Amino acid sequence: MRRRRLPSGLWLDRALCVLLALLSLAGLIVGLIAARPAIAGGGCFGLVCAAWAAQVLFDREALRRSRAVRAARERGWS
Repeated sequence: MRRRRLPSGLWLDRALCVLLALLSLAGLIVGLIAARPAIAGGGCFGLVCAAWAAQVLFDREALRRSRAVRAARERGWS
């Protein structure tokens, strides 16, 4: 089975999503240890945002639909 390449920029989006999740987790832990609810809340918010973005970025079905739409658009333009 041949492996498909990721569209340009998608690997960067995924890396940034993982980075957001790691930094948010670190912020949540620091906020809980330091008893700073604002920092812990910011970390929690960041984790929720990273999970929301990951649902799109790591969904193979959404990637397949995106490729199909892009291919149809290119066929229509040529």
